[in-house]
Amino acid sequence: MSANMIDYDLACEVCRETTSLALEKDGFPVRRCQRCEFLFVAPRPPESVVINHYAQNYRGATDTFYPKAFDRKWRGFWQSLLFIPYAAGRRVLDLGCGGGFMVDALGRFAREAVGVDISENSIAYAKRAFSRHRFYAEPLSEFANRGEQFDFVFSSEVLEHVLDPREFMMTLRDCVRPRGFAYISAPDAGHAAVPGDLAQWGDICPPEHLQWFNIRNLTWLFAEYGFVPHRRFRSKTPSHSVIFQKVGS
Repeated sequence: MSANMIDYDLACEVCRETTSLALEKDGFPVRRCQRCEFLFVAPRPPESVVINHYAQNYRGATDTFYPKAFDRKWRGFWQSLLFIPYAAGRRVLDLGCGGGFMVDALGRFAREAVGVDISENSIAYAKRAFSRHRFYAEPLSEFANRGEQFDFVFSSEVLEHVLDPREFMMTLRDCVRPRGFAYISAPDAGHAAVPGDLAQWGDICPPEHLQWFNIRNLTWLFAEYGFVPHRRFRSKTPSHSVIFQKVGS
């Protein structure tokens, strides 16, 4: 391969520039982009392994049990208050809704609240616990094919798990109406609290987590799909908490 060519199997998934091996964790190579510092697992684990992990027994959920359900319900209640200006009287969607706690919290003041998650057990719990809302147990990209659009999309701690961040972004783009908003939370690889030795950072845990963004490359990726930062919540811990607005069609 010439010095001017890029091996695109190992190129950065955000800016397509060259990458180098940053570390190995539990047998998984983690690479870093030399330009934007995006971190990602390459090669990826097989899709079947990831789907099976989440589809069946993720977090030990059943239709009648969800771990820390009481705490999740109250945390969702308080967090949802931040989103009243974006969700009140509007259609909202939780992408990667788990047991449906945020769907129910947002549904107190939204016109309609919908949840989708790949975990069949989590959705079984959500349908039983919060039956007044709509829930779907299917891959996020399949839900996007339904053609529904929402005023506000909430997606917390999902982006770091997906096999293909660009597929996730296409799903998000398709689900948010023009001028609508999306809230994203994910580990922040550029935070001052991240250890210098990345192997010691608890969020580097493949195959559970597969990519890690800093605010620069996260903003670049969202911009490519028609989103601009609207509000960023500061955190003392290494976590992104950002509301983006869709400015494209």
